[in-house]
Amino acid sequence: MSIPFDIPSQFQAAHFAGDIIRSGAVLRDSATGRIVAHLQETGALQKALQTGLSFDPTGATGLIGIAQNAAISHKLNAMQAMMGTMQTLQIATLASSVVGIGVTAASTAMILRRLDQVDKSLGGIEASVAGLPSKWREMNLRSKIVTVRTALERLQEAEVRPDAKDVIAAVEEKMSYVFDELHSGLAEVVIEARVDAGLVRALLASLALCGGAQIKSLLWLDMKEAAEFRARHQCVKLQNLAFLMPRDVMVDRVDGDQKTALGISQDFSEVRLRIASQPSLARTLIAHDINGREYIERIEQEETEPYLLLAPS
Repeated sequence: MSIPFDIPSQFQAAHFAGDIIRSGAVLRDSATGRIVAHLQETGALQKALQTGLSFDPTGATGLIGIAQNAAISHKLNAMQAMMGTMQTLQIATLASSVVGIGVTAASTAMILRRLDQVDKSLGGIEASVAGLPSKWREMNLRSKIVTVRTALERLQEAEVRPDAKDVIAAVEEKMSYVFDELHSGLAEVVIEARVDAGLVRALLASLALCGGAQIKSLLWLDMKEAAEFRARHQCVKLQNLAFLMPRDVMVDRVDGDQKTALGISQDFSEVRLRIASQPSLARTLIAHDINGREYIERIEQEETEPYLLLAPS
């Protein structure tokens, strides 16, 4: 199938002029709010970044991403210049993204690597933070990460199994339960009088990884209507969570550290915007009659362009 992708550079002038803005994984006309294109990272970007990536999901040590491939690095620099204030498209921050731009072309191996880093960070939090919320103990997040890891490993091997569809369907179902459990746990943690910022970020990273894997699984199964429905469900969950953690209140809960509260707020906002972009993508795939699995495979197999755009119908 020929998928009508474009290259983002065509929007350089419009973005500089302020006529186009990014909202999650979509580019919008700043005057009308109309979606101009869906922005998708590709396998080329992931391949270029993964060897030089250091990712701390707690936000404690910062993020480092180095593009090892010179050709890709040049295109990333050009895009970064084009996008200007789109800080989340800078190499380091983009590489650290726990949900990716779009449906995420991050390989399952890359996602597992990020998940392992979340797990390690949680071990450090457990050892250093006294008086963790009781809900943390009940939730047993590290056990849920093992569940997510096992499911993702099965997702990784599905392509070489004759029962691939059954395997991925089982993974998607498991992700649905774990997403809701993680959401419930995070909702309990953020309302504590004192909140550990690293714990909140690790929970948010786990939630985003789980939600992104579920949407990707549904698209792989070409269940585009279900992917749209599930993305909307995730959006509602995140919107409800937003009411529990307004920035001004979070300042008090992180001991008056405004910079930390702002960082959490920005991370959470980015996750919400990216997930909120998925229903529109699903509708676009439906309107173009694009097979979901072929779409994902196409962006994963792209070896030249770090980003591609899909225009809405």
